[in-house]
Amino acid sequence: MTRGDIKKGIKNEVDDQTVDDTLLNTWVQRADEKVQGWRPANDQNQTFDYWDYLKTEQPYTTVANQTKYPVPENFRAFMELKIGTDTKPYTLIDFRKRSGYTSHAVYLLGGSFYPIATPAKDGDSMSLVFVRISDDFASDNDEPEVEKLYHQAYVEWGKKMYYNQQGDTELERQAENNFERIIIGKWRDQEIARMAAASDQAEIPRSSLV
Repeated sequence: MTRGDIKKGIKNEVDDQTVDDTLLNTWVQRADEKVQGWRPANDQNQTFDYWDYLKTEQPYTTVANQTKYPVPENFRAFMELKIGTDTKPYTLIDFRKRSGYTSHAVYLLGGSFYPIATPAKDGDSMSLVFVRISDDFASDNDEPEVEKLYHQAYVEWGKKMYYNQQGDTELERQAENNFERIIIGKWRDQEIARMAAASDQAEIPRSSLV
């Protein structure tokens, strides 16, 4: 669905063709933010980490004795730092505990990341792997980046916002539940895909996600 299709779907499903277009744009954008930032309720074991479609990589080149490097503008969360040919992972740490580390650590502060130890050479390749923020919708022709199978979630969130304005708490709750059901389905599908990708290493029963 494009943004235009999503807006049309919202108006059709709430049976109201008079909904303000600017309001609809706000709701669709808010839906995208909710999808990107979604986490399972009561996820005590932190079984969800990120959406695979938002994983990206930014290359850098080291500068000798430069302590900090800027994160990209669309940075949401740290995943991994790789420097040169070193295969040992860098651990993300709390900057307040940085004095306790001498190597293979990195902390975030003020829109920059700080490798520990500070690179001593010029010209080594460095790569920041991170979870990014999707671009905002610019027009009704834009589509959500999440797979088309889950675009109905945007319609459901728009319906939730509409019913909230109408004061219909029951239909608002139904729409929110529908949104959650679709996104949980996305999460389960992603986990199955990850399991399938790792199946050459171990046989994992898919029934564990049911």
